[in-house]
Amino acid sequence: MKFSGQTALMGLVFLAACSTTEAPADTEASPHTAMLSGDECPYNENGAHLFWLERPAREAGGAVQLHPYFSTHPGHFDPLPPGCIGDMSATPEEAVEFSRGELGDVIVRLTDKAKPGTSVIISTNYGGHDEITGIVDVYDADARPLVGRWTQTADPSCSTESIIRELKFNGDGTFSVTWMPFEAYKDYWGDFDYETQTGLLSLKPDGGNYVPDDVSSGMVRLAGDTLTLMDGMSFGATRAGETCSAPFERR
Repeated sequence: MKFSGQTALMGLVFLAACSTTEAPADTEASPHTAMLSGDECPYNENGAHLFWLERPAREAGGAVQLHPYFSTHPGHFDPLPPGCIGDMSATPEEAVEFSRGELGDVIVRLTDKAKPGTSVIISTNYGGHDEITGIVDVYDADARPLVGRWTQTADPSCSTESIIRELKFNGDGTFSVTWMPFEAYKDYWGDFDYETQTGLLSLKPDGGNYVPDDVSSGMVRLAGDTLTLMDGMSFGATRAGETCSAPFERR
């Protein structure tokens, strides 16, 4: 049986097509690439996109999750899909590693190149529309063990209004005091210094909505997650002139 040249050529094309396999798909997408786009990413130009109001503090090796929000006014925050975040970068670049969960959650982990006393700037793109930037302070817990949020414990000797509901020490050496937290309100803020060897806590208020005139630096005792004020140490009196010396617990 003889085959014409045209028939033989068609057979070769058929065999080539059958033997050709598609290149395997890249099943591991880059964490820098957004998982959602278009209508899946709600966008409103009449407001601000953000991750947080108060920048977090982390040690090297620690992590923070990027939760995107949209806000039109203080106290109003609409959560947005984390899968819409893409094009992540950091300054300094070597200070962080990015990863992404199955639901699109973005995790920023500080590497050992993140130096205590510095800040890392995280830049991202949301839905291809707007850039969202966040700053993370890097600190050393041994040098600044007070970093975090604290609240005074209930004490029979203290009135409800005199209890400090939020005492916050930040990784950049700043602090804030608030008797009755409401949205982003704080009573006063400033710089602090804590001597781990002696227990001396120095406060330097430099602004606020209400700054008591009797704020006094002094000795404190730190035991685990309990902070006790010693003689002479005071965060000041309320507008009504009341004070509370009850211990603080870390939240």
